[in-house]
Amino acid sequence: MYIALYTTQIPPVTDPRQEIIAILDLSQERALELLELMNDITRRAATSSTIFRISSFESNALMVPAYALKAVPQSNDFLILPEDFSVTDVTPIKLIHANVMPLYTHWSATDPDNQFILTTTDLNATILKLVAHGDSLAPGSTNIVLDNLSTFAESLITAERNWLH
Repeated sequence: MYIALYTTQIPPVTDPRQEIIAILDLSQERALELLELMNDITRRAATSSTIFRISSFESNALMVPAYALKAVPQSNDFLILPEDFSVTDVTPIKLIHANVMPLYTHWSATDPDNQFILTTTDLNATILKLVAHGDSLAPGSTNIVLDNLSTFAESLITAERNWLH
């Protein structure tokens, strides 16, 4: 599943044409790997005040100028891209890291000349679990769709518990 992620840039962009979007190719295997890292960092953080994240290299991502995509995510959001999406340009990046925290993951990157740092919006464990189970969201889906799915699933569980009692 291809996910476009909104990014913030340090120093901040001064022109909307400078905005950069991260594109992550999130496979079932990678989602499982990230969830395992999330569990690992949660266990480690519970016993240490100095450990708060695990960082790993991300080879399944690229950064593109916002103008290179037909549709972009809103601020602090993600956007599921169609499988046949295309980009017209790519932003040169030195390396991309997945920063795994106990409840979410985000990605960061630097340009080859270390002139700016990019950080994506957070992806919470819910979307990782969804992909890890072999499910996906439809192209065009955003946090709102994910939140509605989570609310619907929680209401089904609550209704089922109430029905069983």
